[in-house]
Amino acid sequence: MKGRRMMAGAMTALCMFLLSGCSKAKLNNQIAEAIGTTGMYENNEPVETPKMKAEQQLQKIEEEKENALLATLGDAQEYIDSMDYEKAMEALNSVPEENEKDIRVIEAKVECQKGQSEMEVYTGPIPHIFFHSLIVDTERAFDGDAMEEGYNYWMTTTEEFEAMMESMYERGYVLINIHELVEEVVDEETGEVTLVQNYPSVPKGKIPFVLSLDDINYYDYMKNDGFAQRLVLDENGDVKNLYIDAEGNELIGNYDVIPILDEFVKQHPDFSLRGAKGIVGETGYEGAFGYRTNQKDSETYEEDCEQVRAIAKRLRETGWEIASHSYGHDDFGIIDENSTLEDIQQWKAEVESLVGETDIFIYPYGSEVEYPSEKLDLLREAGFQYFCGVWGTNEFLSIEGNYMRQSRRNFDGYNLYHNGEYQKEFFDPAEILDPSRPAFT
Repeated sequence: MKGRRMMAGAMTALCMFLLSGCSKAKLNNQIAEAIGTTGMYENNEPVETPKMKAEQQLQKIEEEKENALLATLGDAQEYIDSMDYEKAMEALNSVPEENEKDIRVIEAKVECQKGQSEMEVYTGPIPHIFFHSLIVDTERAFDGDAMEEGYNYWMTTTEEFEAMMESMYERGYVLINIHELVEEVVDEETGEVTLVQNYPSVPKGKIPFVLSLDDINYYDYMKNDGFAQRLVLDENGDVKNLYIDAEGNELIGNYDVIPILDEFVKQHPDFSLRGAKGIVGETGYEGAFGYRTNQKDSETYEEDCEQVRAIAKRLRETGWEIASHSYGHDDFGIIDENSTLEDIQQWKAEVESLVGETDIFIYPYGSEVEYPSEKLDLLREAGFQYFCGVWGTNEFLSIEGNYMRQSRRNFDGYNLYHNGEYQKEFFDPAEILDPSRPAFT
C-alpha cells in the first residue's frame, strides 16, 4: 500500500512536470518531497543511480583512509609529546605511500626531527623517589589516635605531593622508566646476558628520575583515617580511586598518587620521558590494590580477582610498572632463606598471578639482603633483576653482572621536617610541609 502511494505521488509530480514544463531539478525536488526521499540522494534524484552509489563507495573509502591517517598522526603526536621520537618516527614511516607527501605527515616528521636534535646523553646521578599512599583528609589522619605518629612520619598529603611534582616539573625533572637505566649485552657465543649501565637520551637541561610507590594495597588499618579505599576503573577505563569521605559519601576520583600523577602528566606530557610513570609496589597479605584477593572464601573473591587483573592491565598500558614489595612485608635483611623462599612463592601464587610478571623487587622497610647471598640467589631465580632499597639522603646505583641495585629517597613528613636540606634540589621543604601536620619531635 505504501509503495502504491509513493508511485501515485511520483506520477502526480510527473504529470505536473509535463503540464508546467518545469526544470528537471525542480521535478526531482517535487518527486523527492512526494515520496519522502528529500536529501537522501544527489540532486534529490528519485532513486540512487549506479553512478551515485559508486561515488558514495569511493567517498566512504576516502573517509576510511583519512580516519586511518588521523589515527596514525594522533599516535605519533602522543609519542612526540612524551619525547619518544623513535616510536613517533616509526608511526609516521608506516603511513601508506600515497600519504607520505601529506603536509601533516611532513610537519610531524619535522617536529620529530627537531625534538631529536634537542636531546642529549645524560650521565649524571638519577634520583629514585618513593611514596606511600597519600593522606587525603588530614583531620581524620591526625586525630590523636595510635596511628597518628606513623602517618605523620611516613606518609605524604595529597597537597604536598602535588606541590612536589609541580616544583620538580618547573626545575626540569622528568620521569624515566627504571629499565632505561641499564642495557642488556648478550654474549654471542654463550648467550649469557650481562647488564651494563645505560646513559639515557633526555631533552637538554632535563634531569631524569624514577618514582615508585610502596604498599598500594589500602590496608584495613587505613580505613576511616582519610585515605583512599582502593583503585578502580572509571567509566572511561582510567585508573582512579574510591574514596569514602567523613560523611560516608563514596567518591571516584584522584585521591592517591596514581591518578594524580596521571592527570599531571596529561596536563604536562613533557614531564614523562617516553611515556614513563612510576613503579607500583604490591604486597599480598591483604590482597592487591585494595581488593582482598587473599580471602579465597569471600563471596566477591572471583570478582575482586578480575578487578585486579583489569587494573593491572590498564596500569601497564598507561606507563606504570608493577613490582613485588614481598608477600608478607617482612624484613628481608633478617628473615632466613626458608622464609624468603616461602614469601616469594606466596607472592607469585597470589599476586603475580593477577598483576603479571615483574623483574622489580622493592625491599620492605628498605632492608636489603646481602650481596652476594643465598637469599639473593633465591630472588634472582624468581626472576627479579632490579632491587630497590632505601637510602634517604643520596643516590646510589650499582650493576653487578645480571642485576641492578638502586637506592630510593622517601619524600614523607619525617624527611620533609628532619632532612629538608637533602631535598632542596627538588623543592623548598619549608614551602611543601603541610601546616596541618602535628608537631615533630
